[in-house]
Amino acid sequence: MAKGMFSPRFRPLILTCATLAVIIFLTLSTYQGMPLEPVGTTDLKEADLKNERTIRALGEMAATQSTSIGLVMAKTRREDVTWVLEYCRKYNTTPFVYTTDTVPEPHLLLPLAQRGREVSAYLSYLVQFYDALPPYSIFVHANEKQWHNDLFGPKTSAAVRNLRLEAVDALGYVNLRCDHVPGCPTHVHPHDPSKVDIENKDIRAAFAGVYQHLFAVENLRDVPQHIGGVCCAQFAVSRARIRQRPRTDYERMLHWANSTDLTDSFGVGWVFETIWHVVFGMDDIYCPSYEQCRCDVYGWCGPLESGMTLSAVHK
Repeated sequence: MAKGMFSPRFRPLILTCATLAVIIFLTLSTYQGMPLEPVGTTDLKEADLKNERTIRALGEMAATQSTSIGLVMAKTRREDVTWVLEYCRKYNTTPFVYTTDTVPEPHLLLPLAQRGREVSAYLSYLVQFYDALPPYSIFVHANEKQWHNDLFGPKTSAAVRNLRLEAVDALGYVNLRCDHVPGCPTHVHPHDPSKVDIENKDIRAAFAGVYQHLFAVENLRDVPQHIGGVCCAQFAVSRARIRQRPRTDYERMLHWANSTDLTDSFGVGWVFETIWHVVFGMDDIYCPSYEQCRCDVYGWCGPLESGMTLSAVHK
């Protein structure tokens, strides 16, 4: 049998096997000692390196604080802030990016507390940089696309790029959103919680006391009957308006956010989404018309269907 295998009819098969053996040997020799990587590992490493370079650059820019505009946000590891670096480099803006993970990302700013989603980052910024604030502070979420960006598409970069700083000077505080839904004309009724909220021990049922504490209101009767404002925790504030409150006010708010047992972290975020406009000196019900908002905040002044053209606010 063995002799028969070397007969002429088996020679092509033998030559093919020998060729394959040589190819395998040469391949193994070439890659000897090199670790085998799963499919996609190289791409993952490149993404990690890109993120590392991005957050390092953001940290270095925050350390310089050399611009008149600050962009403030809270970031988790899963959020891509490449757009922030590109935007800040192009538009001469200083990024104040806070890491909010339990294990913090290197190079980024550390908040003084952890609860309340962006609340701890925003309030930590106000406390930590109170004496070194840029003239304008813009507070946004880390992901570039947000459903509540309503005038220039979902990208926050487009909204911020078109923001009129003259409006921030004149008004002190402007929301980046103009659509009234959700939040206006009223959103919370501190003295009249629903039966369901009371039974469920929802934070709405305790809102009057929370408001009284956060704003140091001496008498409960002085807490407003109704509160309303455009959502959703993206806004711009002037340095002068921030400093109308003493730093101790922001410290008190931050302490409550970090220590309250009336609600969880999500509830803390909801409370401040409801009152950020009050924190920065606006009326308890602050719902400028959609048309006037887009005119003041973005210079989009008409003409309206009525034929009238609005005028944008100036200081």
